[in-house]
Amino acid sequence: MEKLIDALVPLQADNPLGLPIIRSVKESVPVRGMNIRSGVFYVIPERQMRDYARMLWAHPRLGFLHKVRYNVLSAHLHNPPSPEPGRVLFPDKAVLVIYDYDNNLGYQIEADFPAPKRVEITPLKGQPDYFSEAEYRDAVQVLASDPKYGEPLRRGIAYCSPGMPPVITEAAPESLWGRVDPFPNYVPDHRMVSVLLHFRPGSGRESEIGHFLIDLTDRQVSAYGTGGSDFYPAACGGPPAAGGCTNVGGTAWQALAWPASNPIWSMLVRRPSGSTGDGQSYGSGVEIMDVFYNGRLVLKRGGMPVLNVFYDNRGCGPYRDWLYAETCFKCTGTDLGNGLRFANSGTRAVTICDDSDDSGNFRGVGIHEDTNGELLLITECSAGWYRYITGWRFNQSGILKPRFLYGYTDSSCVCNGRLHNGYWRLHFALDGVGGLVVEETDSPRGARRQNWQPIRIEARRLRWPNRPTRWRVRKLSTGFTAEIVPGAKDGFHERSTTGEGDVWVVKARSTEMIGNGGSFANITQYVNGERTLNEDLVVWYGVHLRKRGSDTFECPPLGPDIYLSG
Repeated sequence: MEKLIDALVPLQADNPLGLPIIRSVKESVPVRGMNIRSGVFYVIPERQMRDYARMLWAHPRLGFLHKVRYNVLSAHLHNPPSPEPGRVLFPDKAVLVIYDYDNNLGYQIEADFPAPKRVEITPLKGQPDYFSEAEYRDAVQVLASDPKYGEPLRRGIAYCSPGMPPVITEAAPESLWGRVDPFPNYVPDHRMVSVLLHFRPGSGRESEIGHFLIDLTDRQVSAYGTGGSDFYPAACGGPPAAGGCTNVGGTAWQALAWPASNPIWSMLVRRPSGSTGDGQSYGSGVEIMDVFYNGRLVLKRGGMPVLNVFYDNRGCGPYRDWLYAETCFKCTGTDLGNGLRFANSGTRAVTICDDSDDSGNFRGVGIHEDTNGELLLITECSAGWYRYITGWRFNQSGILKPRFLYGYTDSSCVCNGRLHNGYWRLHFALDGVGGLVVEETDSPRGARRQNWQPIRIEARRLRWPNRPTRWRVRKLSTGFTAEIVPGAKDGFHERSTTGEGDVWVVKARSTEMIGNGGSFANITQYVNGERTLNEDLVVWYGVHLRKRGSDTFECPPLGPDIYLSG
């Protein structure tokens, strides 16, 4: 039962400042000492989540868990659809993915909330892709008890971090010759979790890293090293991986408006660890919903649910990375609730991309006003040795800026040339859902004649060097527009083996959220000939960052600027 409690308690909806319970983001109130407004839609105390976990454990349909070894791989509370933008309804059910190691079987469990009267259990086909901190901790315990490889952990001269990929759900592509990671060339029957082992300063082995695959079914080390040696050298300039920090609770949507006096922007915000619901099994970083500018609806929802990395010569990967595993960065300030923290006046959130340091005092979403007068929402997530920073900038003049950066810690994989692809899913809702068209032009911005051409059927588009292609989303009935201007470093689609394109225009469907489950993001599967004129539309926008492997540690910000007008 403790594993169930540990998984459900973080789903509390907390309210440390005693903010008012509101019905809409329009009712947000000024927060003392901060240039923002906020409010919560409901409160779910930790005690209520503990009681709910006990009731769920006692339900007759979950009796089989009492007799097996299991872990909760993911859990979220589902909010029913809201009748109006800017409002969040109380959760109506909990959705969990559980893995039974004794029978090598995963289950999805849906249970009524706040009382689990109805419980439905669905067996899953194949290995779930979800990464669970509880499962990772169990894998570390298995490694620590290994007579040979656990010795540095038992002596206290080493520590662990999650490996890549987090669990083995597919076979490594092509030959394993020359690979750094111990990725097998077969799909395991057992649950296989990846763990990195790092040596502490003063151990005399700081330059080494171990990469292990832990079989949680048989509770043993299954694979390790590179085939040529048990450990490989830490290299290529990344800082050492650091330890954890205390987490703040809460995963619910929270209202945010800025500035406090006469707000220009208002929205709903959710931290990465709460972003795995509604079909986004890999998370989506800082997620925003029901975004208003001067009282006019702009975005229904925005996040980055697809992220992958391809390595040259198959030295590692390819991997489908994830954006729900929050890691520590520096943000000292006041907790607003549900993992949101407003930085103290004169300070800001600082990530690994700012100071090349993997330590910190906070996990969640940091909020601060930047020196250029923009409001910034930012987070840092981990996927193996990578540190992914996602966020949003809001400019008072009506410019929305999704941003993506990434850094890394010591790993020989980052010595290889590689290509990172990140894809935002932007569900536009200018002046309300539907009635939209997306247009495109190659005319330079500011040119006298723009020559906008409508995209009438779902489409995939490429960006080209030295070609100023732009897109704009337009509400046909009001003329309200959102012009998408690519960033200077957003990159370009390279080849069919490492991606498919740069921009997609598709009809909005809630089932089309994450592309393929594997490392190749098949967003083009959503392009199936449907009309996109006067419709409810989603724009997928991709960024691509090529690294040579010998590059210096730097994190250029990627992402378009979205200009509102009309």
